[in-house]
This record gives sequence, C-alpha cells and structure tokens, in this order.
Amino acid sequence: MKESTKHRTLNIVLIVISGLGILFSLVGISSIWLIKAPIQASLSVLLDSSNSILSNTNEGLQVLDSTLEASKENLETIESTLTNLDETILSISTSLESSATLVGDDLRLTVIDTQIALTSSATSAELIDNTLAILAAIPFVGADYQPDVPLHISLEQVAASLEDVPDSLETIEESLQDTALGLTVLKTDLADLAGNIGDFEDDLSDAQNVIMAYVRIIEDLEERSEKFQKNLSLYLTLTSLLFSGLMFWLGFAQVFILIRSITHLKGERQIVNLADIRRESTHQGNNQS
Repeated sequence: MKESTKHRTLNIVLIVISGLGILFSLVGISSIWLIKAPIQASLSVLLDSSNSILSNTNEGLQVLDSTLEASKENLETIESTLTNLDETILSISTSLESSATLVGDDLRLTVIDTQIALTSSATSAELIDNTLAILAAIPFVGADYQPDVPLHISLEQVAASLEDVPDSLETIEESLQDTALGLTVLKTDLADLAGNIGDFEDDLSDAQNVIMAYVRIIEDLEERSEKFQKNLSLYLTLTSLLFSGLMFWLGFAQVFILIRSITHLKGERQIVNLADIRRESTHQGNNQS
C-alpha cells in the first residue's frame, strides 16, 4: 500500500513537471517569435550606429593620411631645398677658400713686390731728378725742370701708401678663411638636418602604411556589417526556428513523460479499485457464512 502511494505521488509530480515543461515550451516558442521583431529593430539601429562610426573613422583616417601625404611632400621640398643650399654653400665655401688664397698669397705678394719695385724706382727716379736738376741749372742748356713734386718723392709716397695693404690683405684672408670654415660647419649642419628630415619622411611613410592597414580593416568591417544587416532578417528567422525547434523538442519530450505518467497513474487506480472489489467480495462472503 505504501509502495503504491509512493508511485502515485511520483507520477503526479511527473505529470505536474511535464505540464509545466509543455507550458514553458509553448511560452518559449511564442516569446521567440514575439521578440524577433524588436530584436531585429534594435540590432538594425545598433548596426546603423556601428556603420556610421566605422564610416566616420574611415573618413578621419583618410583625412589623416592626406595630411601626412601633404606633410611628406612639404618635407621633401624642404629636403630638396636644403640639399641645393648645401651644394650652393659648398660652392661658396670653395670660392671663398680660393679667394682667401688669392688675396692672402698672390695679391699680397703682388702688392709687396709692387712696393719693392716702387721703392727701387724711387731710388732711380731720384738720380734722374738730380740729373735733370743739374741740366736745368746750366744756362746754355735751357732745360726747364721744376716739378711740383719730384718723381722719386711721388713714387715713395705711392710705396708708403701701400705699406698697410699687405696686412689688410692678410686680415681679409683670415676673414675669408673663417667665413669658409663657418660655411663648412653650416653645410654639415644642413646635411644633418636634411638627413633627419629624410628619416622623418620615412617615419611618415611607415605611419601612412599603418593608417592604410587600419583603413582596409575598417572597410572590411563595413562590408561585413552591411552584409550582416542585409541578411539580418534571415539570420534571426533561422535562429528563431532553431530555438523554436529546441523548445518544441523539449515540449514533445514532456508530452511522452506526461502520457506515460498518466497511464501509470490510471493503471495504479485500476489495481487499487480491483483490490477493493476483491476485499468487498470477500467481506460479503464471510457475512453470508
């Protein structure tokens, strides 16, 4: 009797659980198709926002790439200008060194030689002036020689005026050499600057490569997002069918459990009723005896 009660209780519990499972399956299937439209609308809005973000990001990267390209072109112009200036400075430095050599050596020596020649000429001219003065003193010769400034004095004055020229030329030579040296240093600095600008151009090129890689990634994401949004309804329908099938399978399994539990419960009732009939028949037979 106790064993029969336990089975009956178990079957009742299984019937209740199966009924709840069937109800859950039906509610689940209904809910899946009821929430399909709101989910699709929400996902469409989310995908639109994502596409807008990706599009804006792509445009920003394109603008950044254009800016880097313009900067690189400007740097190339500056580098070319510095290279030309470097060559010009090299030419000027070479010319200054040549001029320094010309002024300090050739021209200075020429002035010194000229000064020596004028001094020698002044000595000779003094002899000539004396000779002419003697001739002019002879009455019957009739020579008229009375210059305001004798020739040898004029030559000595010219030679004296050249006295400071060699030192000035030497000073000019040193200035030209210093200027040439300064231009050489400037040329080296310009060459280093041009090299640094070239390295910066390479960095900009690397940055452009990275940006273009991101652009390709974003374009791929945009393409995938647009394709997913285009087929969103189909994907949600297939997903809903899949979960509906799972819910249906779960409910279908609960139906078998429910039927089996009901069948067992009815069988137990029949057994109990048969036992009661037998007891009642036995009791009636004893009363008749």
